[in-house]
Amino acid sequence: MDDILLCTHDPMLVKNLYGVLRDEGYDVEIADHSALAVQLLLKRKFYAVIIDCKPFGLSAEDAVQIMKTVSPAMPIILVGGSEEEPNALNIKGPVDLEELRALLNIMHQSSKIPYH
Repeated sequence: MDDILLCTHDPMLVKNLYGVLRDEGYDVEIADHSALAVQLLLKRKFYAVIIDCKPFGLSAEDAVQIMKTVSPAMPIILVGGSEEEPNALNIKGPVDLEELRALLNIMHQSSKIPYH
């Protein structure tokens, strides 16, 4: 099973995404701010990271740069982020759960990372 790191302090985003991701077969780890997400990434491997771009603590863009340094091949999905971020995929908020499912399926199909 693949681990996904969900980084947000928005309880509604957690409520909406956690169940969908779990139902898709992912183990979901939640970090309530970007600095904690970076710390978790330094300790564990994740299949992908989903980051809420609402400002809190370390900016999502700075976190993406650090995460790509640690794990360059890992996909990162920004929720409501800048479409100009070259190191991450972007989903506009509010999150369309079917769009997220489709994006994760496309990532698995085109990824060199094995799906468990």
